[in-house]
Amino acid sequence: MKSLLLFICRIIPALVFIFSGFVKAIDPVGGAVKFEDYFTAFGMEGLSPLALPLSMALASLEFVIGFFLLCKLYMRFSSSIVLIITAFFTVLTFFLAIFNPVSDCGCFGDAIKLTNWETFGKNIVLLLFTIVLFKYRGSYRNNYHFINNLTAAALSILFIIGFNIHNYRHLPVIDFRPYKIGTNIPDNMRVPEGAEMPEFETVFVLEKEGAQHTFSVDDYPYDDTSWVFVESRTKIVKEGFVPPLQAFSLYSPEHDDEVHSEVLNRPGPTFLLIAPLLEKMPHKVILPLAELSETARQKDLPFYVVTSSGTEEIKAFDNEHATMFNYLQSDKTTLKTIIRSNPGLLLLQDGTIAGKWHYNDMPEASIMNNPLANALEQQRHKRNNLVRWLSIAGLLLIPSLIFRSKTTK
Repeated sequence: MKSLLLFICRIIPALVFIFSGFVKAIDPVGGAVKFEDYFTAFGMEGLSPLALPLSMALASLEFVIGFFLLCKLYMRFSSSIVLIITAFFTVLTFFLAIFNPVSDCGCFGDAIKLTNWETFGKNIVLLLFTIVLFKYRGSYRNNYHFINNLTAAALSILFIIGFNIHNYRHLPVIDFRPYKIGTNIPDNMRVPEGAEMPEFETVFVLEKEGAQHTFSVDDYPYDDTSWVFVESRTKIVKEGFVPPLQAFSLYSPEHDDEVHSEVLNRPGPTFLLIAPLLEKMPHKVILPLAELSETARQKDLPFYVVTSSGTEEIKAFDNEHATMFNYLQSDKTTLKTIIRSNPGLLLLQDGTIAGKWHYNDMPEASIMNNPLANALEQQRHKRNNLVRWLSIAGLLLIPSLIFRSKTTK
C-alpha cells in the first residue's frame, strides 16, 4: 500500500509538471504576455523586459522537474523544488482567487482555461501529493549509473530549451487560441439566433436628509423630488452567450471608421500583415514585405497592415521606409492574440483564416499566384514539425516511464 501511495505521489506531480511545462513551451510569447499581465497587476511594469526570459525559464523548469520526478532523477533535489514551486503557486493563486487582479493564471497556457478558484483547488490537491513526496523522498530508488542519469537529465533540458526556441522563432506548433487556422472570423463575431442573452440589473443610490438608500428600477421614487441622485450601478445577474471573437475590430486610421465588415466579407483571398507595434518591426523584413504588398497590388489582392500604433507613428514609419502600405488599426491585445509574431502574415479566404506566417517564415511573392495552395502547403509543413517534436518527446518520455517504474527501497 505504501509503495502504491508513493508511486501515485510521484507520478501525478510528474505528469502535471511535464504537461504544464510543455504547453507553456508551445507558446512562450503567450507566457510572456501573461507575465506582463502579472507585472501590470502588481505595479511592477519595469520588469516587463524580463517577461519572455521568465516565460521560457518557467516552462523549462516545470518540464525538467516533472521529467526528473518521472525518471526518479535526483529525488531529494527534485522533491524539494516541486514542493517550493507548488507551495508558492498555491499562495499566489489563493491571492488571485480573492482579489482577481488577473482573470486567468495561465498555469496551462491557452491549452486549458481555469478560473482562479479552480486553479487554487488544483494546487491544493497537488500540494498534498508533493508534501508526501517530499516527506518520503529518501524512499525512492534509482539504480541507474551516474552517466545514465546525467544523460537523461541533459536530454530533457536540451529538448525543452530547443522546443521553446523553435516556438519563439516560428509560430507555435499547436495553436490553442481562438484565431487558429480554419476559424471563420465573421461567424465567430456573431451571436447566433436563439442564443441566451445576458441579463443585467441596475440599482440607483439616492440620498435624502443625509441618508443614502438603494432603489431598483421597480421601486425608484419617481414622484418624490426630494431624493438626490448619487450614483447608479449595473451588474450582470445572468451570463449569456459571448461570441468568441467579439473583441475583433478593424478601423481606418484616416477616418476612425469600423471597416472589418468590408474587409472580412470580401470574397477570395485577403492578406493582413499583423504588426502590433510598427516601431518594433525588424528592419530586415520590411523590404520583403513591401515586395509582397506590391505584388498583391499588381494581382488586385487586398493587402493591409494592421497595427495598434497611432496615426502619427504610422505616418513616421511610412515616411521612413516609403512602403506605401494600406493601414488599418486594431487593439494591441487582439493583435497579439491573433498571431505570436510582430509582424506576422495572415491569409483570409472568404473571411476564414487559411494561413499564418511568422516573420522568419514569410512566403515568397509567388504566393500571390495561388494563395490558398501555398497556405495548405504551409499547414502540411507545420504538421510535419509537430510530428517531429512529438516524436522526440515520446522517445524521451515513454522509455523513461516504462523502464524506471520501481518506486521504493
